Amino acid sequence: MAVKLIGSILLSAFLSFSAWIVLQLSSILGLVLFVSAVFLPMAIFWDYYRRGSRMTLYLTVSLLLILLLKPPPGTGPNVAFGLHFATGCGNVETLARNEGLTCSCNETIARSTVHVSGVAWKSKIIELPVIGRFVTVYEPLEKAEKSYREAVESAEAEGYLKLVEDYGTYSNLIKDALLFKGNECVYIAETRVLGGGLAVISARGPCRGVKGFALRWHTDYLWNESEPPIFKRYSFNWSSLDGVRVGKFIPENWPSEWVRNTYRSIAIELKGTGYVKKLEGEDGECKWSLWVREGRAHYIAIKDKEILVLSGKIEDVERTAERVSPCGLKNGRKAEGHTPERALNVVVSELNGSFALKPAEPPTVWALAGKKFILGENTTVIFLVYGTGEQCNYARYLLDTGKNTTSICLESAGYLVTVAVKGDTKNVSVVLSSIERPKRT
Repeated sequence: MAVKLIGSILLSAFLSFSAWIVLQLSSILGLVLFVSAVFLPMAIFWDYYRRGSRMTLYLTVSLLLILLLKPPPGTGPNVAFGLHFATGCGNVETLARNEGLTCSCNETIARSTVHVSGVAWKSKIIELPVIGRFVTVYEPLEKAEKSYREAVESAEAEGYLKLVEDYGTYSNLIKDALLFKGNECVYIAETRVLGGGLAVISARGPCRGVKGFALRWHTDYLWNESEPPIFKRYSFNWSSLDGVRVGKFIPENWPSEWVRNTYRSIAIELKGTGYVKKLEGEDGECKWSLWVREGRAHYIAIKDKEILVLSGKIEDVERTAERVSPCGLKNGRKAEGHTPERALNVVVSELNGSFALKPAEPPTVWALAGKKFILGENTTVIFLVYGTGEQCNYARYLLDTGKNTTSICLESAGYLVTVAVKGDTKNVSVVLSSIERPKRT
């Protein structure tokens, strides 16, 4: 008999779980499932529940399950805020027949006035019972695709020509395009927005300002840094041993995951400041790597919740690591770390195969490596190598908000390379369209 009680409670729990999900899609079907969650198991095992005491116990448990399985209250931005966040416009309004949201405004970007507009549609999102995780079950892709296509076609009908695709730096972009006509530009993007929805946004005005709008999602993190700032930002305990700086970071109250993330952040900053991974290894709970640049080295190791850093000349650091590190150089293997110069030469050689590039004076923008070339009479091409996407995007913002410059970011040998073309817009378009890039997914 207990098997029937357990079986009916499990069936009731399943139906209650499903009911909370369906209720978010259809209130009528949700209510039907709630009623079924209570009475269907009782009907299936009616011979067992004829006794009143058993029925009372089951009804109490099933009603309690409905309450316990209720999704936790969810908080977060709505689509109106998402559209505001993506465009910067504050006057978000609802379209007729509740067909979506729209906004428009003028913004001052890169010393010019740009007209920004956007339209957004809400996705259908459900919250899973108990765990509170949100799952998207429907996105208005057809509406967004149609709106994006019509916006691009409308701009082209006005005489605008497509300059480059996959241009912007907003992290949720699906597709985008930058179009130009003389000194005027139009930027059109299809994107996901906060709050669970899709939007099509556009910016129109002087090219400098429009490019600034498309590239405004940037940060100067690690910009013009020669050493990882994390060594100063975090409370490392520094000492010296035989000419080698020894740093220890032991955050006793941190979760292990935070410590591991810190170790990974150090590696990111080392790459972003021009260091190349030479060796790496693991031994049980130990993990270590050796980074070098122009005769100097940083050795980093992690074991449990302790991070060890050794800095100095390469040979001194290697010798000290064997003496003081719990990881030493155990199970060391050569890392496949390329230099920034290698990444630079790969991209230059690919473009040089299509155009006759003439070397010019070195670029003035900070980078791990860089070269400048002249193409024809009035066009220049600049290549700048960076260790992180943030650095690449910040360089693009600095360059493209200048005069007649358009840039893209390429991956090469584990680095990010900014390719910036300055000159007549038609020549810029020809150069950029010749560069193969993977489509945004």
